[in-house]
Amino acid sequence: MICKSNSKGFTFLEIIVVLIVLGIMAVLVVNRASSFNAEVYAGADALKSHIRYAQTVAMNTNEGAGITYDPATNQYWMYRGTDPTNVMLLPDDAQFATADRKIDLDAKNIRINQGFRVYFNNRGIPHDGNSAMLMFSLALRVSANTGGPSKDITIYPLTGYVP
Repeated sequence: MICKSNSKGFTFLEIIVVLIVLGIMAVLVVNRASSFNAEVYAGADALKSHIRYAQTVAMNTNEGAGITYDPATNQYWMYRGTDPTNVMLLPDDAQFATADRKIDLDAKNIRINQGFRVYFNNRGIPHDGNSAMLMFSLALRVSANTGGPSKDITIYPLTGYVP
């Protein structure tokens, strides 16, 4: 005698398969979002390193050095002396450098919230672009070109400390 059941619903195997598929989709979405975080954090850390490098170069020369960011071109560069057109090549970012030795942030898929110029004298003291000593902290925000996550960078007055 064959017993036919007339039950409605899903089998245990069907539920497990659906959960596995949903789990795989969730992993893909999380990995996609975290790659934007990695670009922002890596770009912010590179900028902090370049600011520290400019300060070190300034303290090792009598002419000083600085960093300038132009939001119109989304590029920043290091310069020697007080003239921002005297561009120097920054270390460790050659793959993002343009022909004129500026760092192209579009290639890194990031941007900075505001244009800035910070010059360090031969003692490492930060000045704004107008040669006045930096009296207030300079707060910068690095974010992805498409929005989303961001990371803050602060340059402190008098010392040029960048945490």
